[in-house]
Amino acid sequence: MMNHSVSILKGLLLASALLVALPPDSSAEPHQQAQSTQDPQDPQEASQAPPAYPKELDGIPLPTTASGEATVELIEQLLPSKFRRNRCSSHVVYTDADWDSLTQIRNVLGRSWIEYRNFCRRMGVTVPRPDEKLVCIVFDQHEEFLTFAKQTEGDHAILEHSGGYFSPRFDWIVFFEPQNHDSAEEAYAKLEQQRSRIENRRAGIDLQNLPAEEAQRILDRWAWQDQEMQFAMENIEAWTDGRRTTVAIHEAVHQFTHVCHTWPGKDQWPVWLHEGMATSFETQNADQGFGPDQLNVDRDYQFISCLDEGRLMPLREFIALEGYGDQSKETLDVLYPQSYGLMTWLYEHRRSALTTFLKRLSAPPSEDGEQDAVVLFEEVFGDLDRLEKRWHGVEARDWRTRRH
Repeated sequence: MMNHSVSILKGLLLASALLVALPPDSSAEPHQQAQSTQDPQDPQEASQAPPAYPKELDGIPLPTTASGEATVELIEQLLPSKFRRNRCSSHVVYTDADWDSLTQIRNVLGRSWIEYRNFCRRMGVTVPRPDEKLVCIVFDQHEEFLTFAKQTEGDHAILEHSGGYFSPRFDWIVFFEPQNHDSAEEAYAKLEQQRSRIENRRAGIDLQNLPAEEAQRILDRWAWQDQEMQFAMENIEAWTDGRRTTVAIHEAVHQFTHVCHTWPGKDQWPVWLHEGMATSFETQNADQGFGPDQLNVDRDYQFISCLDEGRLMPLREFIALEGYGDQSKETLDVLYPQSYGLMTWLYEHRRSALTTFLKRLSAPPSEDGEQDAVVLFEEVFGDLDRLEKRWHGVEARDWRTRRH
């Protein structure tokens, strides 16, 4: 029973949870909705109008967009008084989680800014530092996180699966304390159940009435069980620390990409590029270097599993994907690993072309209108079918494992 329980816990701890952000092009949606809202007296036109963003929360008006000091002022009106305000080199962090969590998040956000800036320099792009501190909000409880997200962003289906998100509407990032993530709570519950069973069994054993040799053998087994229980607990804590780091980095990269004006044409970016950028920076340990040049074991495993199981989207369809706010969890489970896989492969094997693609796609929109991301991708990288075949062929040679 003990070995089986520990294997279940280890399996839970190794399972990577979904990291998502709101649709990266949603920063334009409030304006579009305001312009396209039809007269409510016309039922047919009203039914075709897109759902509007929430306009107020507890009587506090929610602006169409907010940034800089306006974002700081808004969040201080919206959050309960239990939230503490703390500053680090790049952010103002608001949280009701514990001090250890805050300390880690502040360090991770500072490191994320350094690594993001280093990546941009390698790609030949200057990164302007934001004029004001960026806002990060961390909820201790998942339910409070979800309520806040829906009250400020609307009832997006993707929020049900998310560990955090970046809001282009308000320029802030929001996530919740991973100790209260479903996977962690399930692992804690299983561990507590096992602990209770062990204690009940021990209560029924009278060591004083047993031969000394047998009593010592039982004591040795109990010591081993205690060590395994402690090991399982440490694994859960390591998982929560790693997830806290991963979520903070993922959302911070979305935030930097949007707020720092590094890529003026970012609103033209396809979904895979936004998510490929964010996932390629993910790591469980921010004290070491991270970014597209430092592969992530968990993301590599997810991507290779999708490839081996034939679950990847065809490349032409994948790079043309525009939205994902209401996609199923099954689609999202492929979207994120595939975005990571494509971004890291291009960085490793087509870096010069990737630099060209980013610069051309991210140039300010011309008077002729926005560029077609699929057409531009093929202009820069060549025929999509041949590129896809080459990509999968290189992956089959297992270059990722050799990099770890």
